[in-house]
Amino acid sequence: MGVLHGRANGDQVLEWNLCNLFAVLMSLSDSDMKNRVECSMEYAKVEEDLDSLKLLAIIKKLVYTGGTYDLNICNNKAMPHTNLMNLYQDKF
Repeated sequence: MGVLHGRANGDQVLEWNLCNLFAVLMSLSDSDMKNRVECSMEYAKVEEDLDSLKLLAIIKKLVYTGGTYDLNICNNKAMPHTNLMNLYQDKF
């Protein structure tokens, strides 16, 4: 009986940690990203479930596609990396 009880507690702790991760991700996002995430169609369901993995998927989609979803995807995937390299070079 103790193993089953421990498993239930472990699942509950995992669920709480994922909910806390959702709150951390939203608090670390800047206002522009928050607005873009909150305007996405999937956000209402994600917020209701406090699903941090789906939230990360929405953020990834917005970052890599620039919100266009279909237009020039290869270019949109390359731009964050290019900007990061430019930032790194400007730093030194």
